[in-house]
Amino acid sequence: MHARLSRFAGLPPERIYSTIEQFKQGALPQFEQLDGYRGVLIAVNQAEGKAAAITFWESQDNMRQSDRLADQARQAALEQAQGSSEPTREPIVDHYEVVLDQR
Repeated sequence: MHARLSRFAGLPPERIYSTIEQFKQGALPQFEQLDGYRGVLIAVNQAEGKAAAITFWESQDNMRQSDRLADQARQAALEQAQGSSEPTREPIVDHYEVVLDQR
């Protein structure tokens, strides 16, 4: 299994949950239709304006084939989170091979 970790910082705390709702209604159904999609985990630290999203993929190829959609989803999230406040920082994106999963 493979995973893409997208970390967001500098988010307006009051907009984090509405941004997640937008993701659930917009990009998530598109991810669910892609070959090899195995789920998503989203964690937030609202007080510090931070969020992390991890998508799980059957193979590295499946993950790489979803890169364009992931880029679009991150951009939409930044636009939703930003609103009229100061610009948020660019997300940090990392790719991993999952070597232990004890869920």
